[in-house]
Amino acid sequence: MTEEDIRGLFREMREDSVPADSMARVRMRITERTATWRRWKRAALVIAPLCLLVLAVALWRPMSPRIVLPPVLPVRVEPAVMRPEPPPAQVVRRKQVARRRPPEQPVLIRIETPDPDVVILLVGN
Repeated sequence: MTEEDIRGLFREMREDSVPADSMARVRMRITERTATWRRWKRAALVIAPLCLLVLAVALWRPMSPRIVLPPVLPVRVEPAVMRPEPPPAQVVRRKQVARRRPPEQPVLIRIETPDPDVVILLVGN
């Protein structure tokens, strides 16, 4: 087929009318496809202002009241006078009473040797 043949077929198709049932099916498919977009658009129109409201509430901070200070007046500075520091106060310390420990029993270590007549005893405090 050449280009001229294809153009001729298109001209013939233009002259023929499209059946009504075909047009109805095409229109139904188009409405089905666009119906989902309509739902999304409605949802977006509802959700977008809510998101903006939540964002505005999250970022809103009440302004603190302004504090107005009186104008600063010049202050006359006098030379510093060196004064001796007072001696530190004496701290009264109580004598600590030594705690008496209960008398301990002496430590006794007994070492037996292979010779039955020899036993080594170590005594400690």
